[in-house]
Amino acid sequence: MQEQTQVTTMERLDERYGRLRIVQPPQERALAASLRRLGQLMPLVVCERGSVLAVVDGFKRLHAARAIGLLELDVRVVALSEPAALSAMVSLNHAGRGLCDLEEALVVRALCREQGLEQTQVAALLGHHKSWVSRRLSLIERLSEEVQDDLRVGLIGVTVAREVARLPRGNQREVATCVCTHGLNSRQASALCTLFGNTSGREQQRYLLEQPREALAARERLAVPATDTRLGPMTNLLRGRLLSTMRMTADLTQRMEECRPSGWTATERLVLCPLVRQVRGASALLSDKLASCCEALEKANAA
Repeated sequence: MQEQTQVTTMERLDERYGRLRIVQPPQERALAASLRRLGQLMPLVVCERGSVLAVVDGFKRLHAARAIGLLELDVRVVALSEPAALSAMVSLNHAGRGLCDLEEALVVRALCREQGLEQTQVAALLGHHKSWVSRRLSLIERLSEEVQDDLRVGLIGVTVAREVARLPRGNQREVATCVCTHGLNSRQASALCTLFGNTSGREQQRYLLEQPREALAARERLAVPATDTRLGPMTNLLRGRLLSTMRMTADLTQRMEECRPSGWTATERLVLCPLVRQVRGASALLSDKLASCCEALEKANAA
């Protein structure tokens, strides 16, 4: 593979492959701050397409550079065919800063539908099993074009897109808009999509879209009674704490997946690292307590 590094003007950079990436404003703002402070640390990876240089890797750096008014950037020019350029978008992002599954799905679809490759060929090109390619292709093709467009420009998040993909394409955008408008978290978005998918009447669906928090609260009250009559006061309190911990753990797990540490600013790392360590320690202590409780229960049941 022939490569060369050079400095190029912003006007010469082409973003044709940017349609396969998802805009992430927080990470771009963090990169803009880094560019101001430290300058460009890594060149963009590009390939020649006629008179322009098509960006293959470094879209967030490019957007950040434009935001702070840079006129030139360092680039690494690599000779790549069209399929090779698409596959490089995945391979260049495998170490710690990888593409999310929906971005991988966009690349897979481009290789299959635009380049005409078979799924087995795409699997070999990307270094994955054919089932991985099939899952990615199914994921993106379940999403309506409107939701895909909103996803690419950052109007909706990846988690929301994954959830609404479970719904009929005709309902996806209105549910995604509802999630964003009402500021629902990932757990609530998942619950809303489940409720919506199990509701056929338009009047009921309209209620879910207009009053999602009220509908979710009502569902939670019905799904989990406040107390269990089989338990005493202390064990009922424990039951409530266990259920609350399960909900909070599921939500925190999703948040950790969404907020990748590699994209945090120096200030965010300074503030959050000690807290993450504290929560990790508390989680380890809780895990030990739960293990001891399970062991004691097993002994009691065996007696």
